[in-house]
Amino acid sequence: MNLDDLKTELTNNSITDVINKHILGGNPICFSGNLELIMELKKALSDHFNIHMKNIEIVGSAKLGVSLSIERFGQSYNEKSDIDMVLVSSELFDLAWHDLLKLDFFYHKLTKKDRESLKECYDTIHRGFISPDKLPPSSSFTKNWWTVFSSLSNREKYEYRKVRGRLFKNWWFVEKYYSIQLVILSK
Repeated sequence: MNLDDLKTELTNNSITDVINKHILGGNPICFSGNLELIMELKKALSDHFNIHMKNIEIVGSAKLGVSLSIERFGQSYNEKSDIDMVLVSSELFDLAWHDLLKLDFFYHKLTKKDRESLKECYDTIHRGFISPDKLPPSSSFTKNWWTVFSSLSNREKYEYRKVRGRLFKNWWFVEKYYSIQLVILSK
C-alpha cells in the first residue's frame, strides 16, 4: 500500500475500519510476507514477556508499506525501515508503570536524563501507552525490554533491521493511537 492507496481507503471507509483491516489486520509486508519468520519474531517476544502472540502485532511501514510516524510520514517501507511492533498487555503495562512510580519516589536522586525520560513517559501514560525508548535508562523494566529487542535487532534473518516496540494497556488504546495518526493523514 502506498500513501495514495491509504488516502483512498480513508475516503471510502471509516478510520476504525481502516485501522482494523490494514493496521491491526492483514499480513505485514516485511520479510517479503514470510509468515513463518513473522511468527518466529512474535514468538520470541511472546516467550520473553509471557504474553499471548495474538497480543503482538507488526505495525507501521513494515505492516502497511507506508509510514504513519510524524518523522517519516508517508514514506515507503525501504531497506532502512525498522520493524515496529505493538505489545498489548495490561499486566506488562502496569509493571512498567509501577517501575516508573518507584523511580518517581527517588526523583531528586535521578540523573537529569532519567528525570526528563520520566516526564516524557508521564505525558503518554494517560493515553494508554508507554514508549520504552522513552523510559528512564535506570529502570529495571527498560533493561528487560531492551534485552529482547536488542537481541532481535540487526540479525541477518530479520534483514539486519531494528526491531522496536511500544507497549499498550489494551487494544482500545492501540486503536485510538492510530486513529489520531490517520486523522492527521485524512486532512
